[in-house]
Amino acid sequence: MYLKTTGVEQHEALSNEYGALQLGRRHCGIPVPRPLDLVSSSTKSYFLTSKAPGLRLGLCIDTLSDQELVTMARDLRTCVGLLLSIPKQVAPNHAICNALGNACCDDRINAALDYDEDQGDFVGPFLGEEVLNKMLQTPALPGVSHRGRHRIVFTHADLNMRNVLVQNGRLSAIVDWEN
Repeated sequence: MYLKTTGVEQHEALSNEYGALQLGRRHCGIPVPRPLDLVSSSTKSYFLTSKAPGLRLGLCIDTLSDQELVTMARDLRTCVGLLLSIPKQVAPNHAICNALGNACCDDRINAALDYDEDQGDFVGPFLGEEVLNKMLQTPALPGVSHRGRHRIVFTHADLNMRNVLVQNGRLSAIVDWEN
């Protein structure tokens, strides 16, 4: 088992991770840890999951054979395809939200904004992509905006070689779903 401990101010992020893991397991069989429990005290939050087997891809990618790399790429492509097919069942009035239908926590978005102490690290939820893009506009480039009309899908906002686990040359789990 794995126990993640944070200050109570991060309880919302852990709640989202719990919900995201449930979605991944329920809808498409993505290999993710099983969320077991989420509790908090007045100062701490605790999130308990099953232990996912394997090593971080970034630690072992140089040891994989060419065939294992091809297999890993295929496994990852399959998992991402399954992830993008998860139906949105929360917050029907908001196109962009976290797994629970609430505000999102994404460091890429937060890096573009002035910090709002009341809001903390969370932004949204957003009615649509246009609202998000407008919020991301910078005064230094008033006419520049992100392109719109993307298909909005559920995703892992921090998919990288730290969060992909490998065992016996195969993808064994995707971890760290708090964003």
